[in-house]
Amino acid sequence: MNVKELFHSAARIATGEVLGRLATFALYAYVSRHYGLEVLGIVALGQAVAIYVVEGSDQGLKWIAVRLLARNRGLADYLVPAVSRLRAGFTAVAVLLGVAYGLYGPLPAAARACAVAFVLAVIPYSCALDWVAWGLGKFGVLASWRSGVSFLYVLIAIVGMRLTDRPISSMAIGNFSSAALGAMFLWLIWRLRWSNPANVVSPALAQAAHQELRVSRVMTLGSSNLLNLIFLNADILILGAMSTTHEVGRYSVACKPLYVMFTAFWLLTDVLYPHIAAVKDSTRARAALFQWLVLLAVTSAVCATALGFLAPQILTALYGSTMGASGLFRVLLIAMPLDFCFSLLWTVLVSRGYDRFVLYGLAAAAISDVALNWIFIPRFQAEASAWATVASYALLFTMMLVFVLRNDVLSHGEAEEPVPSPAEYAL
Repeated sequence: MNVKELFHSAARIATGEVLGRLATFALYAYVSRHYGLEVLGIVALGQAVAIYVVEGSDQGLKWIAVRLLARNRGLADYLVPAVSRLRAGFTAVAVLLGVAYGLYGPLPAAARACAVAFVLAVIPYSCALDWVAWGLGKFGVLASWRSGVSFLYVLIAIVGMRLTDRPISSMAIGNFSSAALGAMFLWLIWRLRWSNPANVVSPALAQAAHQELRVSRVMTLGSSNLLNLIFLNADILILGAMSTTHEVGRYSVACKPLYVMFTAFWLLTDVLYPHIAAVKDSTRARAALFQWLVLLAVTSAVCATALGFLAPQILTALYGSTMGASGLFRVLLIAMPLDFCFSLLWTVLVSRGYDRFVLYGLAAAAISDVALNWIFIPRFQAEASAWATVASYALLFTMMLVFVLRNDVLSHGEAEEPVPSPAEYAL
């Protein structure tokens, strides 16, 4: 792995992604200042429902396709139609379920139309070929797409609010329009620059790719991604069902800055993923992994401590006041080292094909998170969600670490790991 090339790739994608995230965050700060926590809570619920639909439309297709492209770029023209067909079917089912949840699920009445509108925006998003850019290492294009979609979303939403003074409908229209334009941009790049119809894929490679894309394999990784999503934001939906939009807004105020902070590291793992998938067996890889893990844990813990001391000032600078969320922000900061270390281990395991173990770990964390939220939200409101997040992160990271310590996960390129005994991960 070329460290200089890795740095340049990370810098390109980070520049675009961070700018896009900051633009989106500025939009939420604008909404909270001009329309209050109630509107912010409604939008947060709509986005939470839509994110589940996005995962349902994708399953594990993007991750598997990127893994295949990283090993053989000549598969691109074979994979684009194959993945697109599978994704169209998954998207149809996911959008129908999402619309049904938006109309009839346990949501506040004020949030139903917003949820449906954000769910429908998944249709153009599912057509995007961002995974092709990712797998081919075209991080400049990927960064342009991500930041461009975010800037278009913010621009259309703010113009709509200024003209109509209707924040929710303006944001919903901006979300759909930006996703559609972004998908068109990537398809144009594919047609003009990346596609090579004359490229012939050997029967052996096509068969290997077909095996990787079989529905059972895709849905195993897709289930992992869905469980990861449940683990990450089920608290928003449960708060919406068992509390008020005010509490949802207060919790969102604490979460949004953290998502911006986490973005930088998640981008690095995105860049690392195709490189790790292509790495050959290495006797030094395991030692290097643990050295980086220790460094990451110490550095992120120091950063989280410093941010905790500055919590009131950070929130006031962003929102005009703390919005009553300083305590929530400090609790969630405890999860920062756990999230970073888990994300590194997750990237390694998925890139090496350990899909089933990842599924088991995320299932345990998701069940833990949902149960703790369900039990404690009625009494402790948003504070319960914050502490449930920390506890579930601790469980998930511990399971991942125990597995990596007991198995040489970097010695295999395409692991179809045996089903491990539950006792192996008993704590």
